[in-house]
Amino acid sequence: MRQDEVYGQLAQVSDPELDQPLTELGFIGGVRVEGGTVTVHFRLPTFWCAANFAFLMSADIRERVSELPWVERVEVRLQDHCFDQEINDGVNGGKTFAETFPELATGNLEELRATFRAKAFLFRQECLLRSVLELGWSEEAILDVRVGDLPVILLYGQGKALAERYLAVLQERGLASDATAPAFVHPDGRPVAAAEFRAHLEHARRTRFSMEFNAAFCRGLLKTRYCETEEIRALDRSAGARDKHPRLRK
Repeated sequence: MRQDEVYGQLAQVSDPELDQPLTELGFIGGVRVEGGTVTVHFRLPTFWCAANFAFLMSADIRERVSELPWVERVEVRLQDHCFDQEINDGVNGGKTFAETFPELATGNLEELRATFRAKAFLFRQECLLRSVLELGWSEEAILDVRVGDLPVILLYGQGKALAERYLAVLQERGLASDATAPAFVHPDGRPVAAAEFRAHLEHARRTRFSMEFNAAFCRGLLKTRYCETEEIRALDRSAGARDKHPRLRK
């Protein structure tokens, strides 16, 4: 089914600040497929979410869905946002952020993306390190792990998924081509030395805490923001709902 294919592509688009798929965060408000045209409704936790992040995600949605061979046109519809019209016009018109917001743009969005991909790297690394430490691995054994060991480091359950996610971000950064290279490195590829392991781990842990808190906060805001809407829509299907709820009147 084509709609399922679209959702499969959307599952590969993440919030740059949270390193979690938009589909899991609840940011995809719906998908409509009409022939070769796909319309993706995109929503965020607040009316004032940063325009640069909203633009990045909207552009990523359009790019990823466009990769499907049968797709001829993608329309991204950011909704309920202070700059939704500008972002929708810019992204769907193939404009850059600077072209869309000439008075607001102060830098290259790719630099912003790079900053958060480095944080995502530390987030995924810390999750895997925590898993192996809980299994009783020594620091020496951890630092001796090679890139080629990652596919088999934990062969089951959550640990396997953590290793796969970390390997994916290593590959993304071009750090997985040498199977004999150290697996646990800094975002720039420098090996983590034994003397700095604890400090590095603490830094990565703080990064994870921050990202997990922000993700939970965003989920809560999104649920609060749209829960009432869903309740009103349900009531609207009942007789007399519009009379009982003035906000539904036009």
